[in-house]
Amino acid sequence: MKKKLLFILLISQLSFANDSVKISILTCSAGQEVYSVFGHSAIRVIDKEKNIDKVYNFGMFDFNTPNFEYKYLKGKLEYYVGIQETQDFIKNYTDENRVVSEQTLNLTSQQKLNLVNKLQFLYRPENRYYLYSFLNKNCSTEIGDLLIQIGINFQNSELTESNRDLINSYLFEMPWLKLGINLVLGKSLDENSTRKQSMFLPDYLQKEIGTSELNGEKLVKYEQTLNSIESNSPYHVQKIFSPILIFSLLTLLFLFWFPTTVKIITSFSIGITGLLILGLWLFSGHEEVKSNLNIIWCNPLYLLYIPLLIKNKTNKILSLTLMGTLGISLLIWIFKVQNFDLSILPILTILGILNFKEMKDVRFPTWTELKIKNRINT
Repeated sequence: MKKKLLFILLISQLSFANDSVKISILTCSAGQEVYSVFGHSAIRVIDKEKNIDKVYNFGMFDFNTPNFEYKYLKGKLEYYVGIQETQDFIKNYTDENRVVSEQTLNLTSQQKLNLVNKLQFLYRPENRYYLYSFLNKNCSTEIGDLLIQIGINFQNSELTESNRDLINSYLFEMPWLKLGINLVLGKSLDENSTRKQSMFLPDYLQKEIGTSELNGEKLVKYEQTLNSIESNSPYHVQKIFSPILIFSLLTLLFLFWFPTTVKIITSFSIGITGLLILGLWLFSGHEEVKSNLNIIWCNPLYLLYIPLLIKNKTNKILSLTLMGTLGISLLIWIFKVQNFDLSILPILTILGILNFKEMKDVRFPTWTELKIKNRINT
């Protein structure tokens, strides 16, 4: 058995010595599915002598995983390293109308050997699974970490954009998804990103690889596009019927017509969303969703309105409290403690209308009434 292992190692080293191995980074453009809007990264390994042309894909997951949604939100969903034939990999992305770009790395034989050995180690059944993290452990960060391990030093200067800014730049065509993502991401996303940290996004990994050096030479030997796709821009109905448009129209409507049933629906929607934000903050393993100050305006306390509305009663303290949370949220936004999605402006206005209508019967005591009351009490 030992002789066999030594023989395999010797053959592997000879193959690398003859420079028959080519290693490249593949970057796939964004797709239309929620999980693909930020693109994808993978590693391609070609060994001409062994007739090998495979892709190591760190972004594999199983939709049929029991309790898939729960595990994803909890931060317990396992991703894994998969190996695919390159032609199958390219075909899959071509069928999705997504560009596959290749950066061939300028590595020494020893660096190639080290990288392939690490890939083979990570592909072992006991090593291939990992817990996904949007910012810290995904298809791009895994590749970046591997390149660092073989001696590549990426720049880590601070960017002018935050991680939230970087994420939002991919979502302008999908404003409802943009609103949803910004609702669940906490204030830690508003700190300025760095060049190294930005590599959690495939495009930024590609950019940093393209500007990096190794052994005094450019890291990328050459670049090319591996497929051709239609250049039609994606059409998104949600961009036309954007949340800011829909909620602005509702704001105008609710100024003049805000029946009890609609108030109940509004209170329920905001309250349940607030519970989701709170639940993610307290119980999710994703650090990105913690310290989420959306909870202040999107407050579970709105659920307390429901029994009051059903019974046609008011609670002045509740209305004043919730009106105050709107003011606090605006201050948080203005002073950039946490940036909120622009679409919440009309939502805040709707909630302001709701709270105002519910405390419209509030009558603060006059100075004379306060004096009379004080005399009675004394």
